[in-house]
Amino acid sequence: MRPRSLHVLGLMAWGALLSTALPGPAGAATPQYGCYNLNLEEDWVPPFSEGSFQFLRQAELTPEQTLRATPPQALTSAEHLVLPVSQRLSATYVQDASGTRPSLGYLYVDELMTRGYLDVNGNLLDTNGNGITDLHEDLYNLAPATGSQARPYVGTTRRCSRTFTSGGLTYSQPDLALNESCTSAFTASVLLPDARPGSHSTVRIDVVGSNTAAVPRTGFSDNGLFARIPNLLEPAHALNNARGLGHPVFFPAGGEAVDLGTIEAGRELVFFLVVANDSLHDPYENRVYPCLRKAANGQCTLHLKTSTSVFFSRSKWNLDQDPVGQTPVVARNIGCEASESCLPEDPRPIEGACAVAATGQNLCGWLDAEALSQTSLPMEAASVAVSGNGNMPHALLGAPGGTPATWLLAFEDLGGGGDRDFNDAVFQFQGDTSSEARSSVLYPSTVITEPWCAISQVRFRKEDAPGSACGASAAISYAVATDCRVCNSYSCTLNLTPSWKPVTFPTGAQEVVLDVSSTPGNQLCWKARMSGTSPTCLPTVSNVDVGFVYAPVSP
Repeated sequence: MRPRSLHVLGLMAWGALLSTALPGPAGAATPQYGCYNLNLEEDWVPPFSEGSFQFLRQAELTPEQTLRATPPQALTSAEHLVLPVSQRLSATYVQDASGTRPSLGYLYVDELMTRGYLDVNGNLLDTNGNGITDLHEDLYNLAPATGSQARPYVGTTRRCSRTFTSGGLTYSQPDLALNESCTSAFTASVLLPDARPGSHSTVRIDVVGSNTAAVPRTGFSDNGLFARIPNLLEPAHALNNARGLGHPVFFPAGGEAVDLGTIEAGRELVFFLVVANDSLHDPYENRVYPCLRKAANGQCTLHLKTSTSVFFSRSKWNLDQDPVGQTPVVARNIGCEASESCLPEDPRPIEGACAVAATGQNLCGWLDAEALSQTSLPMEAASVAVSGNGNMPHALLGAPGGTPATWLLAFEDLGGGGDRDFNDAVFQFQGDTSSEARSSVLYPSTVITEPWCAISQVRFRKEDAPGSACGASAAISYAVATDCRVCNSYSCTLNLTPSWKPVTFPTGAQEVVLDVSSTPGNQLCWKARMSGTSPTCLPTVSNVDVGFVYAPVSP
């Protein structure tokens, strides 16, 4: 990097005292001191160090004082969805094999924890001690309206006021599972097959609720923003009394991508799928009612009969039990086309199974031909582990190792698992795992704070290399801004959204002079963005050289 001259350093220290007073812009207060010019050729970027940067995102400093992208991190399980870097996320509906167009959405785990649904370890709580976790209780508004076990209604006004008693405790009958007349839908001691794995012997279980697959008019609804989405899973709104915690994702016709906005790094997401269909209870066919309350031995003691079912990507939060209990729940070759002839317990190539590239293991396919053509998935294995609490997992994550920015989340939409193909509702997510570095301001804030002076020109020189293993999509881009801090007479604060100006180099050039006089500012910084990175493509920035001219703002 170029050395700074003693002349310029002297200006930095004494410029305000030695310069001649110049008039400020029209209407501005008369300045006490004038502006001084800096030599455009001087380099004001210090050797790269931790103090050189305001932040590094998926980038690191090397011992050689260069800036290098770090390998993007891929998601590994639907049970723990945490993005490694803050990124703008979009989603596309790539397959709907259910025919019911279920609704997708997501929750932030930290928001559920703040609301009191989870303990510090992420376990669901039952704070009123009635055997139903508070999250599930509030999904269907099952808590009584009065008494020691009452909970605030998630909504404005309860549509139905019926209660029922089960196991010696009083609950509210769920609005989402009652008809227009609020007809009572509770039956005690119903003879039903045990939903746990095994012989499914008949046991007596209480059942509350009724269902209809038809679009509800005023029935089978909790009167929130959306008739068939529980109020708790809606965004906060007056119609759910501002108690909604959900972030629903609505897809337009035609399969276009939906922008989910920026998802912050480190915040755990749990996706949910809301399905409207007739619920059945036949464990021999892998169909079971949701279970609201279990005995100590895991047997359900209170079933919910409802046409509005909610399935979570975190399997322990699901209400339906797993009547099969095999490990893993399912295994698929994500790059292989699904075939109805293929038996998961005995996958054969002649019946549609494909060999996993890394191991040679034959597994049944996952998506249909159309969805597979959209996703270009490799011959990799993906599986779903058992939940650990007897509940049925409903989400499978397809996250190819070589493409960490692109991943798929697919749901099984039947209580009890149904055919366990995990392709009834499949969504593809596209993120941005690019590396980015923003520099600190390039000079002390105590020197240049005069509002009547601004940086008019910037010279930018770079030395970088995309890397020999990078493809055509790999690129390193730069930008500068002159309003990187907001200053007054006493101090400067960081500007989180400065006015970035892209640095565009002439063909073959490594250096360019930019005119930045149209966006006056005197707090200069730069940023580098490395895109198209992969575990084998890690671009490096070896040096950045920046000079500038500081001059009075034109009146």
